[in-house]
Amino acid sequence: MSDPTDPNTQRPQTPDANAKVTAEGSAPVADPVGMVKAVAEPADPRVSGAQTEPSATQEAVSSGVAPLANIEAMEDRLDAAGTADSDPWGRGAWVDPDVEKHPAVRALRESFPETILDIVRFRDETTIHVRREDLRAVCAALRDHPRVQLNFLTDVTALDMLRLRERPRFDVVALLYSLPNRARLRLKAGCDDGESVPSLVPLWNGANWLERETYDMFGIIFEGHPNLKRMLLPDDWDEGHPLRKDYPLRGWREYPVYNQERTISRVRTRWSGRGAS
Repeated sequence: MSDPTDPNTQRPQTPDANAKVTAEGSAPVADPVGMVKAVAEPADPRVSGAQTEPSATQEAVSSGVAPLANIEAMEDRLDAAGTADSDPWGRGAWVDPDVEKHPAVRALRESFPETILDIVRFRDETTIHVRREDLRAVCAALRDHPRVQLNFLTDVTALDMLRLRERPRFDVVALLYSLPNRARLRLKAGCDDGESVPSLVPLWNGANWLERETYDMFGIIFEGHPNLKRMLLPDDWDEGHPLRKDYPLRGWREYPVYNQERTISRVRTRWSGRGAS
């Protein structure tokens, strides 16, 4: 039995008989719906405090009265320029029939007036041929330009133009994308066998494996690459680069014909499904 004189003894708490009355008195809201509307929609917007612009997600939620009104507002705000006539750096300039109005072309004309060798427009896709030694500097300028902002590297690959032109034999292709402008651009730099191309790894680390694969399949040297070695084939592979147009279907070496004491050249044989034919 506990001692009532002991200060450490816990005594039962007597419930407050007026607790419900006190709680009701602290929030005397007769019309909660009206109160929510009054807070959400102030009578005088001039004294409503800080105003925040609706986000793209909030604008994309269309209402039942005008299902496209919010989406159109979002597009108008994101495409701040709209057409090349209103803003020469706007998104409309990226697909303008006059390729000289293309933002990337304008930026390169200002910074590298001698680097552009050719401009090709096909199905609203623009390809700019630049000098081989300027490829990295061109990509850096287009990435850091405040209005062009081609800041995302999509791919690095190459093309063997054998029998399509005399020289240069290869085209190194860099595919760039602008996240703010939502536009793409293709850059090409021609090089012959044995010529090096500046590596894009100092600009985008994602170019590391892409350039290794291009070196493995085409034999193109990327100057400044931190670890340029074969990507798909073994390190000791010595039969050339398989994606070159003059590479034979079975490789360059001879291979043995089983159950026969002879070898057959890979260059002079054709695959029939079971062996040499």
